[in-house]
Amino acid sequence: MPSTIIPILKKIIAEELDVNIKVEEINNEMPLLEDGIGLDSVAIMEFIVLIEKNFDFKFSDDELTFEPFKDLNTLAEFIANK
Repeated sequence: MPSTIIPILKKIIAEELDVNIKVEEINNEMPLLEDGIGLDSVAIMEFIVLIEKNFDFKFSDDELTFEPFKDLNTLAEFIANK
């Protein structure tokens, strides 16, 4: 299941967020924050909204930590378990 989620997440990052990165430049282990893709707080909030919309679920307040956003593998696993 996570393997079907990752391409969707890559497309959201590359096409719907203002991060200036192409889908093919994103790898699954690349950190989403800081030295990886470098999503800032505004981009993360947009990303969360787009994830909720695309995968039809809502993050609970206690799930909004940095842990699910470590990298695409971690995030895809988190979404698959929802």
